[in-house]
Amino acid sequence: MIKLAVLRLGLVLCLSLFSHRLVAQVQCNCIANLDTTIKKTELNYAGYPDMITKKRLPEYQRMVKRLRNNAAKSDDPQKCFQVLKEYVIFFNDKHFDIEYSNNDTTTFKYHPLTEQAFRSSFAGKQRDSIEGIWINPDSSMKLAVYKVDPLKYQAVILESKDTKLKPGLIYYTFTKGKNGFIFDRYDWLTPDFPVRVRDGLLYIWNFELWGKIYPSKMTAEDRYTLSTWKNYNFGLDLRKLDQNNVLLTIGSFNRDDKIKALIQKNDSLIRATKNLIVDLRGNGGGNSGWSYLLPYFYTQPIKQGHSHIRLSAENVKSSLPAIKAMYEKPTEDPRWKQSYTSEILAAYRKAYEEIPKSRNTFYALPSLTLYSDAVLSTPEKIALIFDDLGGSSTEYFFYISQQSSKVKRYGERTLGMMDYMGVSQETTLPFKDFYLQIPDRKATWTDSNPTNITGFIPENDLRDLPRAMWIEHIKKDF
Repeated sequence: MIKLAVLRLGLVLCLSLFSHRLVAQVQCNCIANLDTTIKKTELNYAGYPDMITKKRLPEYQRMVKRLRNNAAKSDDPQKCFQVLKEYVIFFNDKHFDIEYSNNDTTTFKYHPLTEQAFRSSFAGKQRDSIEGIWINPDSSMKLAVYKVDPLKYQAVILESKDTKLKPGLIYYTFTKGKNGFIFDRYDWLTPDFPVRVRDGLLYIWNFELWGKIYPSKMTAEDRYTLSTWKNYNFGLDLRKLDQNNVLLTIGSFNRDDKIKALIQKNDSLIRATKNLIVDLRGNGGGNSGWSYLLPYFYTQPIKQGHSHIRLSAENVKSSLPAIKAMYEKPTEDPRWKQSYTSEILAAYRKAYEEIPKSRNTFYALPSLTLYSDAVLSTPEKIALIFDDLGGSSTEYFFYISQQSSKVKRYGERTLGMMDYMGVSQETTLPFKDFYLQIPDRKATWTDSNPTNITGFIPENDLRDLPRAMWIEHIKKDF
């Protein structure tokens, strides 16, 4: 009767079936979810025309056939997610994102473990650097990480002040790949977002940071770094190192408000100091918090270059209102106000009129040229430090910083996820706990110099130096 009503109404593709013990077993129609993902990707994804060329089409078609066969075998959401994930990561684009927010508590896994038992089993044995006991920034949770097979590690809660997160819960699963570790959380399955062990710190991309307390311990600098992540501060910090150098650390561009407040509070200090070092290691991107640094590194008008929107019906429909607002309601934000010239307003109006009529695959959108009020005499030199966790808007900052004569870039190659960007809208899948984000445009450099495979590469390579020595090296280089 209930099933018949659901079929008649056609309201849902995923059903919750209940056993006699009233334990939910969530199911979904995996074929429907995969087919929707494929259809929306082929229609709307900006990377699809570039990547699925005539030469690569047979490989793509074989993959789709294989995944459809796999999707037909199970309607379990976790197994289905692995099918969808394999399709998405085929494109090697971390802005093309599929995630599963798992609310089915019956699937959460537990492994009863005490700290004493873990330490006893650990003592005297050779372990990998990721194994051990870790704490979060406010010491409200403690995890034990151990290997369960050659490529898989589990992070089990030993202690937690959050009553919803009980000891024994397998909080993370880490999987080792050719480029390092990736993760899934107990309630959140993701594509291949990176995990890195940096001395006594464990970076879960730029989402979370953990500090090691056993068997080895954090250095004083590690403990200080961990403290800057308290209260969702994401590593934001500013210190005067000596008479000539100020160090600004930004672990994420997700908190524009905090970045703005910190820079405004220390503006006079930055302007009075010879050199500014901006440490962006671990910064996976976010919003445009980098723009608050514009007055310091500005030496000439900065041209961002056109982005190119893929002209599908859905992309056009969702993008036109924002394009219209660009010329009808220019921003009052002082960071961008000078950029809204009469020429750029006319260009946006023209784009609004031409896009619905265009039969091209892509349309070059106008871009703002960035200005500052003056070229500051200090700081005289600026260093930007990058690593292989740096992605998205951090990479965009790398790109535009190349137009400043004050800036030098140090570190190692970035993650590589900025060739395709923008989201026309969140793509709704039949199963409501799957979240699909499809980039609708590509960057100005993508056709001529794509970076998703290589990342952005600093001109000053520091990989041969211990990471703890990078700052001192930069000071000497200045």
